[in-house]
Amino acid sequence: MEESLKKLVYAGVGFAAQASEKFEKSINDLVKKGKIEEKEGKKIVDDFFKKSEKTKDSFEAKFKSTAEEIIAKFKFAPQSEVEALNKRIAKLEKMVAKPAAKKTTRKPAATKTTATAEAAK
Repeated sequence: MEESLKKLVYAGVGFAAQASEKFEKSINDLVKKGKIEEKEGKKIVDDFFKKSEKTKDSFEAKFKSTAEEIIAKFKFAPQSEVEALNKRIAKLEKMVAKPAAKKTTRKPAATKTTATAEAAK
């Protein structure tokens, strides 16, 4: 679950990076066309990146807090513990299967008793 959340965050970061690049390119195009001054375009881009950085920091803090709450709430077992339990289960399944195999190869005890009773007559 944690891995899926990380992938989602990385996808969001990638999307934000692309959006930032496109925004900056749009502003540069406006400057080249003479629709805004270079100084004004630089200020717009700088303000955008400052706000983006603040938003990113806020998002990261919220994400970390939420992830920690989720992990604490569900109390996921570490992977090493899950693997150890799987090995233990496999071992126990083998132990349970062995006596069942032995029982099918034995002769019923009643046969011996019947033979002994007939010999006694």
